Amino acid sequence: MATFDNQLLDLMDSARSICDQSDQSRWNGEDWSPAIILGHLVDVDKQVWMVRFELMRSAMHSGATIPQLVWWEPDGVETALKYANSTLAEVKASFLSSREHMLSYLSILSASEILAPALHQVFGEITIESMLQIILNHDREHSETLKSNSA
Repeated sequence: MATFDNQLLDLMDSARSICDQSDQSRWNGEDWSPAIILGHLVDVDKQVWMVRFELMRSAMHSGATIPQLVWWEPDGVETALKYANSTLAEVKASFLSSREHMLSYLSILSASEILAPALHQVFGEITIESMLQIILNHDREHSETLKSNSA
């Protein structure tokens, strides 16, 4: 099993790889463009993962009930509209910045904080640490989309 520090490195490696794949993508005009895919990943980093990390950490510190999480992602239509006129370079920079922010946040958590729990309707019992694999899996899904459109 990968250590937490190794998973942090994997999160950044994944982001860099996705950015590289977006440069190689030959978008056919169907579904989301590479810029919209990266925009989606930015929004999920900020609106889903970071919010949940802090919710879990705060609940652990305050003694509140373990957070109950549902599957949620930002609206796809709104995402497409939001990033439709963004350049790939702009969105790549935003994605790498969001990941760097995430890693900065995660790297200062204590050993007990990375084990802060939640109950997710799809994934069951999770911790901040186990969420890293969920993020990597989500990245992989979008990476595969970009690869399928590559030269």
